[in-house]
Parts: sequence; C-alpha cells; structure tokens
Amino acid sequence: MIRQRHLTPARILLAATLLVVVPPGHALLNLDGSRNQLFVFGGVTYNYSSNMFAESVGRGDYTISAQTGVELKRRAGIIAVNSTAKVDFVRYGEYTDENAINPSFFLGFDKTTGRTTGSLTVSAFRETRSDSAVNLRTSSWNFPVGLSIKYPVNDKFYFTSGSGYMHRSYSGSQGLVNYTDVSEALDLYYVYTSKLDLIGGYRLRASTTSVEGRTIDHWFNVGATGGILAKLSGTIRFGYQIRDVTGTTGEQFNHFNAQAALNWPITRKVALSLQLNRDFSTIATGHSVDSTSLSLAGTYTYTRKIDFSSAVSGGQNQFLGLTQAHRKDTFFSWNSGVRYKMNEHFQMGASYTYFRNWSTLSFSDFDSHSFSVDVSSRY
Repeated sequence: MIRQRHLTPARILLAATLLVVVPPGHALLNLDGSRNQLFVFGGVTYNYSSNMFAESVGRGDYTISAQTGVELKRRAGIIAVNSTAKVDFVRYGEYTDENAINPSFFLGFDKTTGRTTGSLTVSAFRETRSDSAVNLRTSSWNFPVGLSIKYPVNDKFYFTSGSGYMHRSYSGSQGLVNYTDVSEALDLYYVYTSKLDLIGGYRLRASTTSVEGRTIDHWFNVGATGGILAKLSGTIRFGYQIRDVTGTTGEQFNHFNAQAALNWPITRKVALSLQLNRDFSTIATGHSVDSTSLSLAGTYTYTRKIDFSSAVSGGQNQFLGLTQAHRKDTFFSWNSGVRYKMNEHFQMGASYTYFRNWSTLSFSDFDSHSFSVDVSSRY
C-alpha cells in the first residue's frame, strides 16, 4: 500500500497527465446503440493563488488537482436520464492540511414530450473553497435537489413551477453553521410575440441555520424572456423582496432587486454575455447579506480549435443585522484565458484571475492573483 505522504504533487501531476494524454482505446461504450452511452473523463490542473484564505494577510500556495469520472446517458422512453459520478484529488504545496478528496454525484431526469414537461435533479458533492465572506477556506458537503415543471394553459399562457432543496454541512470547527434552504417559485408566462414571453412570478424561500434561526424570503417579480432586442436574448426580472428573520433578532429587511442573464452574439466569432443579480443570501456564519453583482464576459473564437475569453465583474455585499458591525464589502474581479481543443476528446487551457475586495473590516480588505493550467479528456 502506498502511504499518503508519498503521494507528492509531482507524482500526482505525472500520473494524471498519463491518464489524460494516453486514454484507453475503448473509452466510449454504446451499451444499446445510441440509447445508452457511457463516457469516461479525466483531467489535471495546476493552480497558484497568492491569497488562498481570502484575507488581508495574503498567504499564497499552489495546488495540483486530478479529476476522474464517468457519465451515463440514457435516451429510451419518454424520460431521459443523465448521471455523473466523479472525484477530485487536491494537493497543496505548503499547506498540506488543506489536502482534500472531493467526490460528487449527479442524477437528472428530463421529460420533454407531452403536455406537462419538466426535470428532476439530485446531487451530492463535497466542496473546498476560499470564502471571502468569512475569510476562510471552507469544506462542506452539499445536497441540492431541484424539480421544475412546465404546464401550458393555451396558446398564449403557460405556468412553470420551480421547487428547490439545499442542505450544506460544514466540516471542522471554525464556527461555521449548517444550512438548509427550501424554495418554491411559481411563474405565469404570456406569449407576447413568437420570440418574446412576458413573466409574472412569486418565490417563497425558507432558510434555517443554528444562528439566526429561520429566514423567510418573499420575492414578487415581473420580467421578460426570449428575444429582448434585435440580437440580444435572455431573461430579465425586476421585483421587490422581503426577508423576515425569525430567530433571536427578529429583524426584517427589504429591497428592490433584479436578475438578468443576456447574450449578444456580435459576430460569428465574438459573443458577449451579461449577468446581473441582486438577492439576499445566507453566509457560512448563518448571517444575512444583501448581495449585488454585475459581470460582463466575452469570448472570441479565433479558430475552430482555439478560443479566447475574458470577463470583468464587480459588486457589493452589505452585511445585515446588528451582529455584523455594519460591514460592507465592495469587490472587483477580472479574468482572461485561452482554450485549445484538439478534438472532441482532448483539450487544454490556461487562465489568470485578479480579485480585489475593499471592506470596512480591515481583516477582509485584500487582493489576490491566481493562475491555472489544465488538461482534460473525455471519451
């Protein structure tokens, strides 16, 4: 048996590279024609971050991670099935206590025919990441479940329902609290034109932690989806949101909010996308945050095999409640990358990301630079 201390980053990189670059000869299996297909995939990533704990001290380190997994697609009957199982092995150069093995599993059912259509998804995954809201590296198990249904009333109206469940359980003793979220969204769509639908909706969300007790969110919104303008497509929603905190503080917060996801294909080679979001959220300490973010991303297809991408984003996090010491964070991020796709089975890429956080809390005022290179394969 090989002991874990002998698995150096260099050996992990070499082994994962051999698995990716020299895949087995029969990696894709057609179990029953094209109705049942089995894929295998793998990859290796080298990453360096100058601030891996998202704090003013700014401790940097590099990681080498390897990923392997299988994917099953079933296309038989009226319900399509997609299932993925994978595992990530992450190793640090200096902070070896942060080494992690992160498995994940996804199962999805899709019904696209008949009067009522929809999908059901079930997931489970372990995640380790740098969390700028609590200035720590967190490790958690996550269990999301989602159910979406679409029901047409007539040629002009149709209803959708979106039900969600999420449970997050943190590992370690860093003062972090477990989190459970249950939500239900109901929307009425009106077919305004052949390209544009108008929306009126309501979402109820209940979140529970051991710190604030329960928070109840009510979101009333209107919007549109489809062809917004000539070449601009996507979804826009505007609304008003109320959050009631029913724990020890008994506070209430409200704001006007918006969500937008827009795409603009300028040419065959250049495309832009915009994301806007303002919403209440619950951070790892169990407290409430009023979060606003805006991002603009662009891609340039240089050739059939080479893509360039870049994105800029910014926003503000207003920490709510009497226990948050009136903390307010303003952030800015910029990233750029290139990806080479040799064929449908092999690709590699490189990226750089800069992140700056200005905070009224001095320990949370920081910046970071990160660079990564990855190689992956799928058969």
